[in-house]
Amino acid sequence: MKAIILVGGQGTRMHPLTDHLPKNIVPLCGVPFLTYQIEQLKKAGIQEIVFSLGYRPHDIQKVYGDGRRLKVKIHYAIEKEPLGTGGAVKNAESFVKGHPVVVLNGDILTDIPLKKMIAFHKESQNTATLGLVRVEDPTAYGLVLLDRRSQITRFLEKPTPEEAVTDTINAGVYVFEPGVFDLIPKGQNYSSERGLFPGLLAAKARFGGFVWRGYWQDIGTPRKYLTTHWDVLNGAFKIPMKFKALKNKVHIGKGVRIGKGAILQGPAILEDGCVVGEGARILPCAVLGKGCKVGEGSVVSKSVLWEGVQVGEGVQLEEVILGRRCLVPSHSRLSPGSVLGDDSQL
Repeated sequence: MKAIILVGGQGTRMHPLTDHLPKNIVPLCGVPFLTYQIEQLKKAGIQEIVFSLGYRPHDIQKVYGDGRRLKVKIHYAIEKEPLGTGGAVKNAESFVKGHPVVVLNGDILTDIPLKKMIAFHKESQNTATLGLVRVEDPTAYGLVLLDRRSQITRFLEKPTPEEAVTDTINAGVYVFEPGVFDLIPKGQNYSSERGLFPGLLAAKARFGGFVWRGYWQDIGTPRKYLTTHWDVLNGAFKIPMKFKALKNKVHIGKGVRIGKGAILQGPAILEDGCVVGEGARILPCAVLGKGCKVGEGSVVSKSVLWEGVQVGEGVQLEEVILGRRCLVPSHSRLSPGSVLGDDSQL
């Protein structure tokens, strides 16, 4: 079993955070996002992965190289022009030819048990299997309907409350047999959702749905990216923290300096080299990247600060995201929901 991770999108919904960085490697609690997906695949016994790339591919290659550092083998299939979700899978075929594959959308954080999903796929003798997750408000998504044998019977796009007869949606996790590649045209912009999946139904292929109740989040907007940090910090999605933990659930890296009278309340993360000024307060669900400086008397709460952010004195930050090396002058206050791209200055 091999894997393909789809990382071709430009991340326009994440603007301005993705102006200089692909959304798939934005930091999540101090770790490039794709690392979580790689670790998930490793737990399922998959050690050969293809990144199907489009936007700023060299940034991702620079982070992961050949994968040796993470004890996997990574290949890169780079699109010359956008190919869509199905076309991107086809573009990676040469690296996985003849093998069944797990396919992941590269902006989904989920704890779906891949081993169980793969076992279900094999036991059901499916040609393709979709991972399905249950959601509270099914009217906001496209729904996937199953029969009693867990075979997919229908797709229903954004139903009315009366039409919402199920609560299962496509989770962006798939298992495909090699024959699925034959159904995708080569070199064309082709959608899995609008082309491949209806085609599998029309061909009456064995097309199953693996349903689980667990964590699922699309990090593709600044708000969802921010709240995903809160979920991780509060334990809704389990990750191994790489920083030293204090008694109050504050995780700190190397060389962190805390000024006199400063208050730290977890869960929170302060990465290597952070400096917190006298009387400043780092409150729950704050994440400070490497080398961030928070001035005297400033307050940071429910916010994510990327590497090198400089915050002056007496600043109030709540529910904001600041890109790399942003400068926030003293006695400023950003409105909740504010997002600043790299190198921004107020």
